[in-house]
Amino acid sequence: MKKLALLLAALSVASVSYAKEVMPVAEVATEPAVVEEVKAAPVLRVTSVGQYIEIDNTSGGYDIGEGVHFGNTVSLALGDNWTFDLMARKTWTADTDDGMHSTNHRIDLAATRHFEHFTLGAKWRGESKYDKLYIPMSYEYGMISGWATPAYVFYNTNADDALYLEAEPVQISYGPVQLAYYFEGEKALGGNESHDYRHQVRLRGQLFSTDNFRVGAEYRYQFANDVQDEKGVEGVENNRHIAILNAAYDVTPNLTIDGYYEYDFNKYDAPNGQKDPADDYYGEFYLGWTYKF
Repeated sequence: MKKLALLLAALSVASVSYAKEVMPVAEVATEPAVVEEVKAAPVLRVTSVGQYIEIDNTSGGYDIGEGVHFGNTVSLALGDNWTFDLMARKTWTADTDDGMHSTNHRIDLAATRHFEHFTLGAKWRGESKYDKLYIPMSYEYGMISGWATPAYVFYNTNADDALYLEAEPVQISYGPVQLAYYFEGEKALGGNESHDYRHQVRLRGQLFSTDNFRVGAEYRYQFANDVQDEKGVEGVENNRHIAILNAAYDVTPNLTIDGYYEYDFNKYDAPNGQKDPADDYYGEFYLGWTYKF
């Protein structure tokens, strides 16, 4: 019996030792640490700056221009969906005999929210004679696009306030060519019956292009013009033809110089024995530069 007891005790000790050697140690599972990603706040950044000069000349008026405009532009962006635009310009009249005289100023401030297929914004324009509040909008679906800028006009003179609209509600693009319908109109408020509505069809396209140089042209026909004064009397209408030649040159990937020349052939229809205006043509020259960041 003593021998049997000793044998069993030896087997028990050996079993315990073997278990300690071969049995794995149970590990306690721990969940991986979760690191929360914090998105950086949108940063307001400057996207472009520029300057331009524009000269407006009407036949029978100043021999250089009724309006010589010098403007400065700044564009900014906030994140991927918001853009902001600032434009400030000064205006003079210019004549070889009479010299240059300051006549006006203009400031534009605009904010635009960009969505997938359309944009919506707000814009304020201030001049010496009026302030305008716009709600600019645009859309694009494939080859169909358009834009509109309805506005309320606060006149700083004795004139009644007015509703204003400028728009190309339908633009059809095919390759480098685009056909558009254009409307511009202003209707006085406060019982004033005056209005001025203009309808145009526009055809524009690119004539020539290289990697850094582009030339385009545009033809506009003003096929209807409805003018009425504050008493409801029909005014002089202008069914004009407009030709525009434009060009742009990329000096560097960031710096672009662009310009255009517009020539209007005025064709007046004066009812009720009224006299046609003397200006047979209108010319507009523009030259500017833009630097993109």
